[in-house]
Amino acid sequence: MAAKRLRYVALALGAAWACWWVFFETAEAIGDRQFTQAILFLVVMFGAVALAWKWPAIGAALFLAEGIAAIVMFAPGWARHFHLGAFLLLFAMMPLPPLAAGILLLLSRRQPRHNEPAAV
Repeated sequence: MAAKRLRYVALALGAAWACWWVFFETAEAIGDRQFTQAILFLVVMFGAVALAWKWPAIGAALFLAEGIAAIVMFAPGWARHFHLGAFLLLFAMMPLPPLAAGILLLLSRRQPRHNEPAAV
């Protein structure tokens, strides 16, 4: 039962993260009249959530890849342009949720050993 809860928490976290960034990108696209990036965010982020719903291992890998990609692409610029508080806030909004969702999905797949009592 605990594994099922972990999976639901991971999916909820991934869906909330996807909703936030798709909303943000769509609002930006309306102002700029450039919808390509908003559509890309919609497909990639909600695609990862949908795949995680059906195939948790693949979804975990995608969430982890998205989180690592966000760190590689954005963290160096954040470190140069923002103070520590802003950096941590941006880190908490962009790469941390998919990393956490991926880790939770992986943990939800862990089976208890025969001599280990099941978690309640």
